Amino acid sequence: MKAFIEEWKLMISGKMVFIMLLVPIVVAVAFGFVFKNNQLNDASVAVVDLDHSSYSRQLINKLDASQYIDVRHVQENETDPNLLLYNEKFFAVIYLPAGLEENRIKGVQSNIGFYVDNTVGQATGNLRSAVTEIMATENAMLAGGGLKGMGMSDSQVTGLTSNMLLQQRLLYNPTNATLMTSVMGFINTVMISLIGATVLTIVPRLREQGRLKEELQHSYSLILRVLPYALVGCVSFYLSIGLLKQIGGLRFEANVWQLSIPFLLYTITLGLFAMALGWNAANPGKASPRLMLIILPSFLLSGAQLPVAMLPPSLQYISNILPLTWHFKFLRGMGFKGGSLKYFIPELGGFLILLSGLLLIIFILIALEKRKLAKSEDTSVGGEPVLQ
Repeated sequence: MKAFIEEWKLMISGKMVFIMLLVPIVVAVAFGFVFKNNQLNDASVAVVDLDHSSYSRQLINKLDASQYIDVRHVQENETDPNLLLYNEKFFAVIYLPAGLEENRIKGVQSNIGFYVDNTVGQATGNLRSAVTEIMATENAMLAGGGLKGMGMSDSQVTGLTSNMLLQQRLLYNPTNATLMTSVMGFINTVMISLIGATVLTIVPRLREQGRLKEELQHSYSLILRVLPYALVGCVSFYLSIGLLKQIGGLRFEANVWQLSIPFLLYTITLGLFAMALGWNAANPGKASPRLMLIILPSFLLSGAQLPVAMLPPSLQYISNILPLTWHFKFLRGMGFKGGSLKYFIPELGGFLILLSGLLLIIFILIALEKRKLAKSEDTSVGGEPVLQ
């Protein structure tokens, strides 16, 4: 009993009770808010309408009316569906062939193309069911005499049971392989831990060693300290992906040299993000716990495990300030889907804006640190006792 009382007093004398009670509550609230949307409604879809008919427009309107489908783009000329899926603006592309209305009247089968981005499979389950259901309903209407109003007799309608065949293709990850989701998410979490834990402590380490003032004389030197970790991080990414491709059969279609640009942007922005976060820590020991402020938001909000479109709108905006969010856009669009860098100019612009914003924050912190040191020196000089 004495041991119990001793430990109890030790526990309540510090912050452990507060931490044990508060942390699970905060985690429960945070995860509950992040995962409150357990399904994706209004998944963005592009439609390629090659029929340009009254019926094709009616069908597009019926698709758009579904709670699980949001037709955001209708294209009237033939195109490669990959071009519409590279940038993750759409979850699927629906192809309506030429002669759709005419074939429907004649009872001739039409093949409807349905190309689904399956890199994050849990985002498209309801979408696929909704499209299948709408096509089945259209065929049922045909079989039930829905063409009588179009001038066809009972004898003509009889025997028409199905003339729209939905040809569904799950692109990029048809088998829902975990290499593209869980494994890649874990690798990036490890990378954040390795780069972030080291770069977080750069400024506190220099401050503790009394070298920060000297380092601030050349502002760019602090930025240069991030680059070694960024370069090694890029090499590590290439090695890990190469091993996953050779050993695990990971689908990876990107041009190696083109992908080096977003990879390097990612590791540099991650380093700057960590440096800014650990800037005002008194020493490396106090900076290290801040690593969780990078890992948890990145893991939850970047799209590593949960599609960003399934997050609450407020969190979708916040996710744009995380380097990992932009990294996954390139990793999926170029690495998994095989898109060329030229299709990702807007994403490169977003990455560069984030990089510029982080550089601005670092330079502001440098200016504030210089002012603080100068003020400290003035106070020290002004407060010196005068010898008689």
